[in-house]
Amino acid sequence: MHLPGLVSLLLLSAPVLAAEPKAQDKESFEAELQRTLETFEQNMDRSTPIPCGNPPMRRPERISGEDLQFDPRRLAHLDEDETHYLLTCTFKLDGTVTSCRILKPALSLDASNRETLKQWRFKPAIYKDKPIAATCTLSGKLTPRPEN
Repeated sequence: MHLPGLVSLLLLSAPVLAAEPKAQDKESFEAELQRTLETFEQNMDRSTPIPCGNPPMRRPERISGEDLQFDPRRLAHLDEDETHYLLTCTFKLDGTVTSCRILKPALSLDASNRETLKQWRFKPAIYKDKPIAATCTLSGKLTPRPEN
């Protein structure tokens, strides 16, 4: 089919394509979608992380572990309005965190902070009253490490 013929066909069928489905078809579709979602949720692997907030869930809560502290020399290079960090981590069902990286500011996690993260423990995220692994973003204050 040549392009003008295809465009004509689409324009003629647009009102049919855009038509609102019948109430019965819409209800049937929504019921089928709900059954599919319920089946998926029953069979989902809760140890595979999903992004926080999608679907709505209770976020992980830190229950132990020291706050991160940064090398004061590295903090000296930041703008004075950069007082907090954003950190993204994967929170496992056993309460540990993995795959952490700083989103803001442009700092890296040094060996001391990586060791601190290994000590953190969290209550897992909760989705539909059950624990689930999740990847979430945390914020914290940029605190300088005391000099020895």
